[in-house]
Amino acid sequence: MPDEAEELREYERERQERIARRNALSWVIVGWVLAVMLALLAYDSAHAALDSRAHGRPWLYSASVSLLCTLALLALATRSLRRHLR
Repeated sequence: MPDEAEELREYERERQERIARRNALSWVIVGWVLAVMLALLAYDSAHAALDSRAHGRPWLYSASVSLLCTLALLALATRSLRRHLR
């Protein structure tokens, strides 16, 4: 009986380790997808702002979106770097 209980505890510990590894990998993937999406949105918004300004149309909204996406991307990179250095 004690052997069964020990085996169950070991199985549960290994299961929790697998779950933790899978969750960590999932967050890495989510981080990369988020970074790519923010970079694409920042690039597209900056291009739209420059094009609008060149043609005399309102451009402040596009420039603001680009700036916010760039700041969010920098915050994501800083957080990732801090976690990596720990």
